Amino acid sequence: MSELFRSPLLLATVVLSALVLALAWAWFRSRSALRHLQARLHDSDENRQNLEGQLDQARRMEAVGILAGSIVNNLNNLLAVILGHTRIAGNELPSDSPAAGELERIAKAGHMASDLVKEISDFYLQADQARKPTDLVPVVRDTLKLIRDILPSTIVIKSELNPCSPVLASVTGIQQVLMNLCSNSMHAMYRNAGTLEITLAEEEVDADRKAVPHDLEAGSYARLTVNDDGRGMDPTTLDRIFESYFSGTRDGTQMGIGLSTVSRILKDNDGVTVVHSQVGKGTRFDLYFPLIAWEVPQDMGLRLVSGSGNGSSPSRRVGEAFPAPVAVPHPPKAAPGTQPAATVLLIDDEEMVAQVMSTGLQRQGFRVVTHTDSRMALADFSQTPEIFDIVVTDQIMPHMSGVRLTRKIHEIRPDLPVILFTGFRDSFHEEQAREAGVVEFLLKPGSHLDLADLIRRLMRKKMEGRG
Repeated sequence: MSELFRSPLLLATVVLSALVLALAWAWFRSRSALRHLQARLHDSDENRQNLEGQLDQARRMEAVGILAGSIVNNLNNLLAVILGHTRIAGNELPSDSPAAGELERIAKAGHMASDLVKEISDFYLQADQARKPTDLVPVVRDTLKLIRDILPSTIVIKSELNPCSPVLASVTGIQQVLMNLCSNSMHAMYRNAGTLEITLAEEEVDADRKAVPHDLEAGSYARLTVNDDGRGMDPTTLDRIFESYFSGTRDGTQMGIGLSTVSRILKDNDGVTVVHSQVGKGTRFDLYFPLIAWEVPQDMGLRLVSGSGNGSSPSRRVGEAFPAPVAVPHPPKAAPGTQPAATVLLIDDEEMVAQVMSTGLQRQGFRVVTHTDSRMALADFSQTPEIFDIVVTDQIMPHMSGVRLTRKIHEIRPDLPVILFTGFRDSFHEEQAREAGVVEFLLKPGSHLDLADLIRRLMRKKMEGRG
């Protein structure tokens, strides 16, 4: 050892070797750390990209929601025109006219379109989510009628609905779940052709099972099954189907929000689902809702959400078939020289809507002053406010909304009744509208007959108040 230190060259060699080894070890450690950091950065970058993708998708969905509200409003305006002119034309024809049957079919198609538009509106607004004792048989049966109209005729729909005890659920929620699952089944079928089976039955579960959004506990359930013979899913896809914005398609064309919505609705209604799927064989969703000991009262008035509920078509209980169009006896026109029932100020920025409603009200005996510009209507009213008995106004208009116009009118005549006639329920806040002076609301595409009845009722109430 002493010889080692006596040789400066040998000592330098040893020191340099140790230094090189230390530097090599440090380089190796730093390289490993760098690789680890790069891997983390890569994962972080992927996570960031995923989060940005989800944020962009959420923004697109928000834009779709806003667009849906606008579409609902415009479609209701168009349906008000179509149904209004159909009713007016039908009233002019003799009952035995060959054209009367054609007008009835137009009216029936218009009411079906109105039901579909309201379904979109209710889904957008998440309306009628209250849970109540519900008989699933009529709810599922009526929803399947709607689904048959939407799905391609190449898809065969089979159903077996057995009587079940009631469950505590939202009718709207059940409809949304069933429509989402059937839509997914359609997209899973090759060339949109195949068989879709929906069954409903009671089932006794004797042991806990894995399910979504929580485990299925032992007990008595109503089991709603949606089964298709589509392409099916592999286990990896099956594990992720309830994630928000996850798409099972390679090109990402499906937005992946349907099943996350299904999971949320099931959670809200104490329901769960067990999913079975096999590639090339198809997919089955078993939905379980706990049975309750209550009975569904016959006078409870459970109504299908897609019913118009605004007077344009008769409301119906869940399970009742769509009524066939019938000729409604109309009151006779006002005879020449007779005193009109009331003078109505009608404001709607859609000229076709204003025209058809004005014509219909005039044929019911009312004198109607029509405006398509809210500013011109206010100016006209300000000059002769005393001649008007009632105001009917749209809500969504350029320059001045219906609620704001009501405030301006009531600054001049606080006693004047105002009816808000609108195509989109989310366009106003009811409490604020009533504070402004709105006394009644009518949703488009309500008919001129509905509006005439509402005006007469308000006028009678006004006369009784004076008396």
